[in-house]
Amino acid sequence: MSAMNRDDNRSQEKKRVSRKYLSLFFLMLVWGALIIIKMGLVMFGERQYWNEVNRSMTPENRVIAPRRGNILSDEGLLLASSVKQYRVFLDFRTSESEAKRKERDQLRKDTLYTRHLAEFSRQMHEIFPNYSVQEFATHYENGFKNKSHSWPLLPGVSRNSYPISYNQYKSLGQTVWMKPKYRGWFFGAEEKISREKPFGTLASRTIGAMYEAKDSARYGLELSFDSLLRGVPGRGHQEKVQNVTRMVADVPQIDGCDVHTTINVDMQDIAEVALRNVMNTHSTAVSGIVVLMEVHTGDIKAMASLTKTAPGQFDEIQNNAVREIFEPGSTFKTVSMMVGLDEGKFDITDSIFCENGSYGGYGGPKPMTDSHRNGWLDVPHILAESSNIGTSKLIHAAFKDHPEDYVDGIYRTGINTHFSLQLTGTAAPVIRRDGYWDATRLPWMSIGYNTQLPVINTLAFYNGIANGGCMVAPRLVTEVTRDGEVIKEIPVEVVCRHMCKDETLEKLRYMLELVTVEGTGKGAASKHFRTAGKTGTAQTSHGSAGYQGGIRGYMVSFCGYFPADNPQYSCIVSVRNEGGNAGGGTWAAPAFREISERVMASRDLRDISEAYDSVHQFIPKVMPGDLAKAGTVLKGLGKKNLMRKTDRSLPDSIWGWVNSDSGRYVMNYAEYAEGVVPDVRGMGASDAIYLLERMGMRVSIEGVGKVKTQVPARNTRFRKGDRIQLTLSM
Repeated sequence: MSAMNRDDNRSQEKKRVSRKYLSLFFLMLVWGALIIIKMGLVMFGERQYWNEVNRSMTPENRVIAPRRGNILSDEGLLLASSVKQYRVFLDFRTSESEAKRKERDQLRKDTLYTRHLAEFSRQMHEIFPNYSVQEFATHYENGFKNKSHSWPLLPGVSRNSYPISYNQYKSLGQTVWMKPKYRGWFFGAEEKISREKPFGTLASRTIGAMYEAKDSARYGLELSFDSLLRGVPGRGHQEKVQNVTRMVADVPQIDGCDVHTTINVDMQDIAEVALRNVMNTHSTAVSGIVVLMEVHTGDIKAMASLTKTAPGQFDEIQNNAVREIFEPGSTFKTVSMMVGLDEGKFDITDSIFCENGSYGGYGGPKPMTDSHRNGWLDVPHILAESSNIGTSKLIHAAFKDHPEDYVDGIYRTGINTHFSLQLTGTAAPVIRRDGYWDATRLPWMSIGYNTQLPVINTLAFYNGIANGGCMVAPRLVTEVTRDGEVIKEIPVEVVCRHMCKDETLEKLRYMLELVTVEGTGKGAASKHFRTAGKTGTAQTSHGSAGYQGGIRGYMVSFCGYFPADNPQYSCIVSVRNEGGNAGGGTWAAPAFREISERVMASRDLRDISEAYDSVHQFIPKVMPGDLAKAGTVLKGLGKKNLMRKTDRSLPDSIWGWVNSDSGRYVMNYAEYAEGVVPDVRGMGASDAIYLLERMGMRVSIEGVGKVKTQVPARNTRFRKGDRIQLTLSM
């Protein structure tokens, strides 16, 4: 019986346990069902509420700065661009506070440091070859000993500088200590966006600049198009995933637009070099301006404004071409001639007695004088000889009874237009239309006094003559784009479709060409093509002292266009001096000739078929560089190639130079020794940079054109990472 009782008790115990487990199972099943129901309620019924809670608990939103747009040349070259720069710190000490985790994390960092110090130092030397492996190792040993939280990655670099470029920073992600998984607990990085100008100071006042301490533009196109260039900031928050902190965009930023300018880098360099040359030649020159414009569109291809800051030192302090107004002097005589001829007040067959160089018939404190003692001159030679007396007598006789008609005629030409050029702070011309007319005002106004113009207005007037009598507004920007899509287009603007009658225009173009053939502008004449224009020499006023007090100064200029028979470009050169004599024909005209000849030489004006005839063979010039590419081009032109040492096919890339002999080409292979600086003089910039960087050198360039000089010189020993300076010239 006892055995049966025991079995019975066991059976009852099992039933009780089974009931307990069954109850527990049903309880868990119900609990699970409730969880699923709750999840459904949270996901769907309470979704909006919990999203609000999530947003309220998300770390404070941060601004995501957009990329500032680029400013581009007419050929798409970067004139200004935003570049990311970085500073990186190593963290040799744990940030954990709990004892065991702190000990474990510090051990991990120490182990990583001990095992990979030598390897990491070598990797840093490859990315930053200016520092040796030993310099890196010593630098990191000091950081490790100090258990620094923020040890600079590069030795001897200020903690406030950002010395690491974007490409270098990307390379750091492949190194042993700085792979993305280690960011946040082994290294930290800070970035800033700086505004860089790849061509240095070229057209710097036109392009503009930014305040370094704050994100705001100072002047130039940077300021004029600031709202389009800067873009729209986004908003985001930081999230940390696997020890990597990253920014998550809640509202994406909109990057800035790109501004496409009319500036041509080669022509800008030509203009600045010519202006520096004339100011260096004449020691009393204190400032100078050059503006080069495309005739049919009004596109400004170059704009330079230099001011003497020290002996032999000239810098762009402000854009005087558009910000300052000057008495134009004798370049204004062409305006007077246009008005008088168009009104029929005189003709080119008329003559005037020029009083042998001195005339006091208008009264005033001093007589009007000419630099030449001319007698009788016809109208074309009055302009060619730049006779003050002849011009003033013509205009005075024609308009003395109704001088306001003369000013109305000036206004009809369009020269009084206030041109903005898409720049802020441009000056407006001052041409008085009403008021008291005394005996001297009209005669002196006719020769460029009692009137003040920005240099750009004078150029626009002469450009209109070159453009068949149609004045167009000077233009600096053609379009604004974002991601290749045109956001804003700036078309050619016609200011005055007919500045004068066609017969007047024909006479003026003849007279302006006569200036460079026989007159005061012979210094602007070229042996290669015809030029036309007018010299200007205006004495500058010294405030309350007028023209008589202090050191005598002059504003000298030459404004014209080329080629005269088919105008493509117009140009003005204006130089201001203090002390000594100066003249537009001796100072500005030669600079105009230099600019015009170099601009025309840089352009391919003829079709290549014109170079072939039955007698002479067209032999293209081959620059030093990649012979493989040169060979491909020469074969395409049907030329015979004679290769040195071997006539087998060229390898993919081999460097050297080419000599031509009776239509045949001798290819000379250059043999470059490891660690020895090659001779890259005569090469184009891209070829020279490719060769030198492939050999491990860092290249800096100045100027435009072919390599003129190199420092260090050829056959000099170098280490990888050493810098070489190349100076380019046309």
